Amino acid sequence: MLERKDESARCERMDRKKNCRHSNPIALVEGMPTFKGKPVKIISIALLAGFLTVASAPAEEENRYNLLGRMLHPFALVFAKETKDTKVTNRAFSFSAKLEMMTDLPPALAGANMDIALEYPDKVKIHAPLLGDDITLCRNGQDVWAYPGAKVDLLLKESKLWKKQVSKEDKGPLGPFELPIPEKEIVLVPVVFKVKDVGTETLDDAACRVLDLYLMPELAHSLKAEKWASRAWVKEDATPARISFVKPGWQISVRFQHVEFAPKLPPETWQPTAEQAGDILKLDPAHFRQILGGIVK
Repeated sequence: MLERKDESARCERMDRKKNCRHSNPIALVEGMPTFKGKPVKIISIALLAGFLTVASAPAEEENRYNLLGRMLHPFALVFAKETKDTKVTNRAFSFSAKLEMMTDLPPALAGANMDIALEYPDKVKIHAPLLGDDITLCRNGQDVWAYPGAKVDLLLKESKLWKKQVSKEDKGPLGPFELPIPEKEIVLVPVVFKVKDVGTETLDDAACRVLDLYLMPELAHSLKAEKWASRAWVKEDATPARISFVKPGWQISVRFQHVEFAPKLPPETWQPTAEQAGDILKLDPAHFRQILGGIVK
């Protein structure tokens, strides 16, 4: 872990007042160190290294990891690798949120609502401003569709995504949503982050602790995410109130309104509604990947 005397550290010495740079997520990138290290081949190495680091940290820092762990744990369990001893109950979640900010988001869509539903191992449905317009993108196994089809088709053809050369890897089948670690090791997920407690802020009358998150250097290098960072506003019950992600040239901020976990979601979740059925665009794996990749430029 790297220790830096930056504004986040100074915020800690101000008894977590609201004087920190909470409202400027790009500051995470500007003040973030560049990590360099040998790529890791097994995520367990990063987990072990992070565990040893946290085990030797002072109690205050452990509290930050505990809070992050309570927030991440129900989400991470959805993606836990199945084993013969797997006893995970909830394998799906859905949430509604407000898109507060995203790079290249048209002004008319600022503050737009977004809904995401996901079920392990291969189902996801996103209703959000994508490709500069309000669309629905759904994956059910290898079956992928988008609505409104005519508009999505036009947006793709007008964008650089459609013209981009597709690699053989992108043409291959879509893989499962799965963390490469078993359920019993999910508890260690928070320790792959470097966590800084940068203060408190009230959102919708709820007091939140604000945490800056950076991947461990080895893992960040392995994932080619050295310049990524996140900021999480966490309520007292450990549910997320707001999360922002940033990297140079791109950022997004999402305000959570509703989060729910379940063993499964209704089968009709992954099917077009009667209203949507007449205007569906079927997508191959390559274009599904390109749309998702186009969101995070």
